[in-house]
Amino acid sequence: MKLRSMAVAATGLALAGTTLAGTAHAASSDQLTLRVTQTPVTRADAVPNGSCTPGLTRTHECQMISTGAVVLVNGRPVGEVRFIVTHEMTLQIKSRKWSENVSVGKATIIGNAGGISVGIRVSCGGPCSAANHIPQGRTLGAPFSGKVDYTDNIGAFKSHGTATKYEYTFFKPGYIQGSNAYSSASYRCDDMFAKKPGKKKARQSPGCVFPQVTPTLTGMAALPNIGPGIRAIQSRGGHYGKPGSGHPLHFLVDETKQAANRRAVCQGLKPPAGAAGPSCDEYPFAATYEGGTALPPASRGITWVPIRENNRQGGIINKFQLQQRILDRDGFWVQV
Repeated sequence: MKLRSMAVAATGLALAGTTLAGTAHAASSDQLTLRVTQTPVTRADAVPNGSCTPGLTRTHECQMISTGAVVLVNGRPVGEVRFIVTHEMTLQIKSRKWSENVSVGKATIIGNAGGISVGIRVSCGGPCSAANHIPQGRTLGAPFSGKVDYTDNIGAFKSHGTATKYEYTFFKPGYIQGSNAYSSASYRCDDMFAKKPGKKKARQSPGCVFPQVTPTLTGMAALPNIGPGIRAIQSRGGHYGKPGSGHPLHFLVDETKQAANRRAVCQGLKPPAGAAGPSCDEYPFAATYEGGTALPPASRGITWVPIRENNRQGGIINKFQLQQRILDRDGFWVQV
């Protein structure tokens, strides 16, 4: 029997907002088919020793894909190769350059599945560029690893979202090549804190995050009057901003609208007798889309605090925004 072609088919699988997909080549009645399968590794007992733990934070992704190929001759399996690919990407809050480590684990080869080599192409789309240092054309069997270096050239006061696409090409001597592909979690790079006219310097250098991860603000718990005030307001109504409530707050960058939010709830009011201070502190914060009178009365409120404490709160929010690269309408939690 003469084997005339090799076809590859891949299953589709959603992963962190992306889809695993494959390509296929037309095949004749006598054929060798390389059927590619892909599944994310999430079980702790399946994670190779020394590997990162699968998951996603604001700046770090560990993705593991269990992949392989079943070799079919005229529809009948004659061999299989299987291995795990580990991707560990660490974004930088204050830099447009970052890197990713990619490891192809030791392959398990059964039957007539030897001699298959693989090339891995990496791309992220402009203005992002990827320098691929993963060894190419290695025969599957022994483990190997490589690195990808990224640079993003986003302009001042601009942001964009993208993801890394990994395209695998499998080769076997004498047969047509086959391929499959999947993507990383989507990430966002921005230079929204660039130097403004009249300012001496930028608020912060450009950088990148995984925006689908909602960060948590924790510094308010240390404020003696504001912390308890937020806790009391979060305990009623829609529990806005409280982790687990399903209602995160969303950052508002427009300073004119922030000022309007403050006036809407504090203007004309005077502290009651025995108040901790003369400063009206509102929750949800004025610098959120939930601030002012956007929410029903049961879900918002004010606390009278010392001016110094209110100023300290402003510094905590500003630091949190920069540390997490919080942009307009980004969601966040407030843990008190």
